[in-house]
Amino acid sequence: MTTATDGIVTLTQYTDPMCTWCWGSEPIVRHLQTEYGEQLQVRFVMGGLIEDFDAFYDAANDISEPGEVGPHWLEASDHHGMPVDTAIFEQDPAQSTYPASIAFVAARKQDRTRSHRYLRRLREAYATEVRNVNHRGEQIEIAESVGLDTQTFTTALDDGSARAEFEADLSETRDAGVRAFPTYHLAGPAGERRLEGFQSFEQLDAVLRDIAPSLESNPVPPIREFIAEYGSVATQEVAEVYDLSPGKARQSLASLTDAGYVRREQRGNGAFWHSIDRGEY
Repeated sequence: MTTATDGIVTLTQYTDPMCTWCWGSEPIVRHLQTEYGEQLQVRFVMGGLIEDFDAFYDAANDISEPGEVGPHWLEASDHHGMPVDTAIFEQDPAQSTYPASIAFVAARKQDRTRSHRYLRRLREAYATEVRNVNHRGEQIEIAESVGLDTQTFTTALDDGSARAEFEADLSETRDAGVRAFPTYHLAGPAGERRLEGFQSFEQLDAVLRDIAPSLESNPVPPIREFIAEYGSVATQEVAEVYDLSPGKARQSLASLTDAGYVRREQRGNGAFWHSIDRGEY
């Protein structure tokens, strides 16, 4: 059971690297992190969405092959606003979500902060870059990109320690009775709460303030600093954090592009924005 110390609230997300609704929750989690900073401790537990997609297709009523997942992703994207590229289901669909989950655990064993960036890059690569992050080469490349020691990372994969810790995550998920991803467990000085499924910022924020009345909001940084902090930001994330419509977010980002602060990258049905180094802002 997650506990929280005085003045700190803990948000545990039971999740999976290939869950589209978890991918769609990235803007909300980043909004909470921007709002509360070090007052909020975020914890990710791998829930094991699908061990074997072939068995999943055999059991599903409305999906019988990888190509039929694409429309579900697009429907979810229309709701949560995060980009997707469904070409992954035609070119190199995953056979399981377990290998990517174990890779995250290998990263977490080494460095918790970098592991959060690693999980983000796993999600981003599979959802928008047509990269099957179950492949060892992709996992290592992403590990290196977020500053992990790749030898330590691969050792955790090869010696079974990451797999064992992943099994512990699965046990925690089962013991918690989690049936939907994402599921949130929130713990603060004034109690604990649980929310299942995709949640808005307002829903999560209301619970956080209820269980931690002393939480204080941080000032929101300029958009260009937000992008520089995270390195790769979707339009929806700017819209979410800055309470803008998608159209207004695009206008603000276009202005930063014209000023030479950011560059735009089209992926799938949406865009990402990257910081351009211009020294101190």
